Amino acid sequence: MTDRILEIGSAGLESTDQRVRKLMDNMVNADIPGYKKSEAVIRGFPLELESATQRLGPVRPQVESSHYSNLPGALVKTGGKLDVALGTDGYFVISGPWGDGYTRDGRFQLDKDGRIITLAGNYPVLGQSGPLVVTPGADVEITQDGEVRVDRVVVDKLRVINPEQADALTPLNGSIFKRSEAASGLQEVENPRVIQGYVESSNVNVIDQMMEMIMVERTYNVNAKIISTRDANLSRAMEMGRPTQ
Repeated sequence: MTDRILEIGSAGLESTDQRVRKLMDNMVNADIPGYKKSEAVIRGFPLELESATQRLGPVRPQVESSHYSNLPGALVKTGGKLDVALGTDGYFVISGPWGDGYTRDGRFQLDKDGRIITLAGNYPVLGQSGPLVVTPGADVEITQDGEVRVDRVVVDKLRVINPEQADALTPLNGSIFKRSEAASGLQEVENPRVIQGYVESSNVNVIDQMMEMIMVERTYNVNAKIISTRDANLSRAMEMGRPTQ
């Protein structure tokens, strides 16, 4: 028979471990443009209390999923003609081996064939007519409405999509996403606000993450103390229950 207090303590250690991993990921990627802060979603106490009341299981924290914050990061000026940021909701569309991908990391560059690709991963950036290709050495301009102009001639327009549901996108990493199986639709943004010469920084506040790390460490220590104390008490109880010689 499983001891409920030990089970609760063990679940607490596991949930805090998941939270620490998310915090570490956030701090490591805090300097990646377009990176979205991720958090471990812990099953709420009321649900666990109801479960325990119905004797379905002990009251214990459980990690259910990961949540990525969609809050925008600050805009950082770079001056690069192929660096762009979105001043509206939505994501740039890129082409990956898995299919279409979506990102707010607007650090773009040209490859040897004149394709506009992402700096991270070298994925082709998509326009409304497909992958964006320009003449090598030509003057490239990206206007505020997303038009791509080569030597002042419009050749295409950046595709920008906005998910209709919060869970419409699933992360491949913190800055590139793909469409989730549960997504009902992705809306094309006809008139995006594109800002050339800027990139969007991550939405991670390192100081906040460090403060949360301290709180999680304290929670971890409490759970470890629960397990240690319970184990010691059980050991003493077993000793007391043994017959004397």
